[in-house]
Amino acid sequence: MERFRGQDLRRQPHLAVLFADKLGGFVVATPLLRGLKEKYPGCVLDYFGGERTAELESACPYVDSRFSIYGPEDALRRVATYVEAREAAHGPYDLAANLDYHPLNATLTSMLRPRFVVGRCYTPDSRHELPFLDDPIDRLHEEFWSSPDLLVRYRGVLSSTFIGEIFCRLARVETDYHRTEVPTAPPGIPVPDVLIATGATRTAKLWPQDGWRRLVSLLEARGLGVGLLGGAPPAQRRLYGSADADEHLLTHTRLIDLRGKLSLPQVAGALQEAAACVAVDNGIMHLAYSVGTPTVALFGASPWRVWAPKLPHLAILLTPADCAMCEDNRFRNDGCLRDRHVCMESITPEMALARLDRLLRACGRAVRPAFAPMGQSGT
Repeated sequence: MERFRGQDLRRQPHLAVLFADKLGGFVVATPLLRGLKEKYPGCVLDYFGGERTAELESACPYVDSRFSIYGPEDALRRVATYVEAREAAHGPYDLAANLDYHPLNATLTSMLRPRFVVGRCYTPDSRHELPFLDDPIDRLHEEFWSSPDLLVRYRGVLSSTFIGEIFCRLARVETDYHRTEVPTAPPGIPVPDVLIATGATRTAKLWPQDGWRRLVSLLEARGLGVGLLGGAPPAQRRLYGSADADEHLLTHTRLIDLRGKLSLPQVAGALQEAAACVAVDNGIMHLAYSVGTPTVALFGASPWRVWAPKLPHLAILLTPADCAMCEDNRFRNDGCLRDRHVCMESITPEMALARLDRLLRACGRAVRPAFAPMGQSGT
């Protein structure tokens, strides 16, 4: 195995991309998936992800085959058989790009024994990590990508700090770094005018339930239908930290509960039909901007420099509070590090609504009531 620095591959190379099974993670990897297909026409690309994102991985036109290394209890028993079958059909792996720092990814990348590798992996004897190259691109592997001065220090290497671009640069791929793609399917149900998503894997990213309640009420006062996206309530409670706040919202507003009722491609399809989306930094936000929906993303204790592409229909609403504790901690904390969650509490519903109005005007769109919840007439 060698570190990849742009060496020539065979005519129809066998490629592997490995990541975790986070919804936003898969979305921001799609520029790399597309870029690899553009750079290596006729290549075969295998994706190693997980059950949470399996629907998107399976429907992605750039993925020829996929395997869940996260989720199934017997994944580690079966992965060797899968790899042997893929190598028998398409030859050894020419290039493997590991996009995650989880030890499992590094172990599996090493097991693939690719000719060239991007990202963490171990040496063939499994005793050490394969060292990174001492060049301006490979040094990115060990950087804090949310560092405010990253672009200054990597002038000429990066044009943005968006993670989709960073992945492509590490793999020496040129493409439209900020164009993410997700498969869509008709939702099969009436879609509310505005869709919201309240959950997040880190509780520090959550907006207080009173903020959501007031925002929903302000939108409903305009005669708009508002829908709640997310996992089914048990999954939302286990993984995304907003289940109690969601139940409060559903009790005190006319919010339409769509959680767990749609497949991920159908969620993307519903977002495509909606007039707008408001979300914290979560997977739904990434789906929304990927299908072109005007999206307001509420960012506080979250690395917006890394996770927000530069798109005219994506508006980042940053906290006005002066707190850098999460950033100083490199966002490793799950919950808020202060006595009060001042960053997200400082974002008011009025600020979110005003930002949404400005975004819609900039996009040349207006939200007119088109969805009437049961028992409520539209205008």
